[in-house]
Amino acid sequence: MFKRIILPFLILLSVVTAVFTMDSKTATAEEVVDLEEVVNSEEVVVDSEEVINSEENVEVDSEEVTPYFVNDFRYRKVNVKTYNEWSDYKRASDNITTGKGGGSITATKSVTFGTDVSGAIDGLGISTSKSITSSIGYTLNADPNKTVYMGYRVYYKVETGTREYYDLVTGKVLKSNSYTVKVPQHGEFKLITAK
Repeated sequence: MFKRIILPFLILLSVVTAVFTMDSKTATAEEVVDLEEVVNSEEVVVDSEEVINSEENVEVDSEEVTPYFVNDFRYRKVNVKTYNEWSDYKRASDNITTGKGGGSITATKSVTFGTDVSGAIDGLGISTSKSITSSIGYTLNADPNKTVYMGYRVYYKVETGTREYYDLVTGKVLKSNSYTVKVPQHGEFKLITAK
């Protein structure tokens, strides 16, 4: 029953649409509108007080205009200081005791120094992914009659400062904390006397 009604309805709808489309095209082609017949220039009234002259200074009440920010709060770093320093040594080999002729020692352990962070640094855009790892197999010559081991350390670039969370509109600081970030730049081996 439903199918019997739908098919005639669709055919009727197609015919009606085609007739209206042809009729509107014909009417558009036959009608040419003269603007002077539609709008009489004597009837148009413009209130000059409502027109804003771009050369005039326009004052806007600041209470009516309120800035809107999607995220009104930001992090920033202040009182930033940078310097460089060496880390402490980490053991990279076992002890060796040399005789009168001296000897050599080889790194048998790899040690890794990563970026060292103290304090919260979220929101400051500081990368903490850099690390340096010593290589196994590096060899140094040892002096005679010594008990030594091989140590490895890195040279850090250090940044210290204060992280502030502040209101972007008012500039008011809502919270702050101190931070220190040490990023390893390069490393070195050294013979260290065993105790």
